[in-house]
Amino acid sequence: MSKGKLEQVSAACHHLGFFNNAGLSAHYKLSESSSPAVADLRGLVYAAAGDLLRKHRILFAIPVNEGTPNPHFACLPWIDLRRSIAFLERSVPLASAAEEQDKELDAILEEQHNIDFQTDYGTLPFWRLIILRSKGRNDFTASFIYHHAIGDGVSGLAFHKAFCNALEAASSSTLPPDRAENIIRPDENTVLLPPLEELHPMPISPRQPPLPTASPKEWTGASIHLPCKSRWASLYISPSASNAFVQECKEMKLSVTSALSSVVAAVLFDNLPSRVEALTCIIPVSVRPWLKLPPQVIDNAIGTYFDALRVRLTRAEQRSQDPSPVGIWCGARQVSRSINAYLCDVSPSGEPYTSVAAFKTVPDVSAVFRSTLGKPRDAAFEVTNVGLFPPAAIRRPSRWKAGNVLLSRSAAVPGAAVTVSVVTGRDGTMALGFSWQEGVVEDGFMHRVRQGVWKYFEKYQS
Repeated sequence: MSKGKLEQVSAACHHLGFFNNAGLSAHYKLSESSSPAVADLRGLVYAAAGDLLRKHRILFAIPVNEGTPNPHFACLPWIDLRRSIAFLERSVPLASAAEEQDKELDAILEEQHNIDFQTDYGTLPFWRLIILRSKGRNDFTASFIYHHAIGDGVSGLAFHKAFCNALEAASSSTLPPDRAENIIRPDENTVLLPPLEELHPMPISPRQPPLPTASPKEWTGASIHLPCKSRWASLYISPSASNAFVQECKEMKLSVTSALSSVVAAVLFDNLPSRVEALTCIIPVSVRPWLKLPPQVIDNAIGTYFDALRVRLTRAEQRSQDPSPVGIWCGARQVSRSINAYLCDVSPSGEPYTSVAAFKTVPDVSAVFRSTLGKPRDAAFEVTNVGLFPPAAIRRPSRWKAGNVLLSRSAAVPGAAVTVSVVTGRDGTMALGFSWQEGVVEDGFMHRVRQGVWKYFEKYQS
């Protein structure tokens, strides 16, 4: 099974130790009206996971020859859930919705994002599921950790949407949980979805990129280097504060992504020397709306279908029209203009020109990434916003409720110095995750950045 160029990029980065994995965690709670309590969570999770795996063939796929110019996928004949799903118990009660951070989950995620998929190669899938259960309570957090060639950030939401449905079905089943299978084989009637280039023309813009201009003094952290140790911290914004922020964005006619990117830029400027004049931000963009697949298929697909754009924010523009301590709206408008320009720059066939199309001309992406070592990185920060965890399709009383969600990831060796991953749960909580490579920025600096973002949102707290 051949890989597309995006999958090849992820495979090369994994092989080189440049990027380990991504993750999406969701908190599940048994409704108070449900009875009896969960006696066998392991069996219930196995039943749900088995149902999900049979519907998503990509979860049996493993990359082969990652470090070569022609990597491809092979399919595992079976998956042993006992080796791919780990069950842990919280040492302290789950923080309430008013808390800003889940430190116990953060520690687990940081550990997971420093573990690749090389161990027991050929017998284990390129994903794993961590179940963190609250002691004596009918709730748990499920963390889906996966290779980036298998799925993008939106795929994490697709996984949990399917897992939530499967969990509900398993809870309604008459089959005792202790009879759930642990060896799962793929459904031969399911197939791998095609890679991006088979679903999207990936046109290359005929226009030449603008000539470089005199660059203001930018900050991008330390140069690109190995080894990579990923650091991680989360930040939860309450439903009331999240809703107030979203409403203000709507009043300003700006997207949440535009505003969040400007918030991060403003906080970075506040924590960097005044001589730093500009910051470049990377913003991933889902290209799923333009794929040649039915909407119901692509909405639930686990795969790699994204592009990215860049925008440069300057300190002068950030503050020119907003004298407040953390002025964001001028910068947010600048980001919005860049996003709109990307979406409006369409090819004759109607799709936006993509930056990932350039990889079609690269025969060996591994060589490209190896050549970046020792060089300056080209961006200060990245903001990935996958939006809202979609509500259940069928409006009916359910046994399980999905609440907080958290998008997470390893640091990317050749990527931006700081990465902010954003997702909003069904309960309205907006979760931000900060990842960085040890030695690229200092932990104390990231603590101040995280606190600066938290301070910005304090004004929305009711």
